[in-house]
Amino acid sequence: MTTKKKPVKGGAMKGAGRPKGSVNKITGEKILLEISQQLGKPFEQLLAEGYHASIIAGDFTARIAYEKMILAKVVADKHELDVHSMGQSLVNNFKFTQRELPDFIDQPKLQVIDSKVNET
Repeated sequence: MTTKKKPVKGGAMKGAGRPKGSVNKITGEKILLEISQQLGKPFEQLLAEGYHASIIAGDFTARIAYEKMILAKVVADKHELDVHSMGQSLVNNFKFTQRELPDFIDQPKLQVIDSKVNET
């Protein structure tokens, strides 16, 4: 006879994990704030310095990792902007003060000239 608890569906033991109703005490914001306080610089500046150092050192693996992370953030922010703007930011926000190319409109009628050389 065994005394081990049998796992419930999904493989986790009964009662395993975070209790119901508990909250996450560590947040990304708290981590970034603590890094800034410990090192005396904002995380964004440290990130830029690390990216710059990877370029100077010629560490292409680290550079690619930085670029992937930065681009993922840029794309995520762009996606969020598109979702919230619902295409309204693509509206033409300027007006022309005058007609375009007025010089060409006021010119006399242009004639087509035969460009072939007269062969006799």
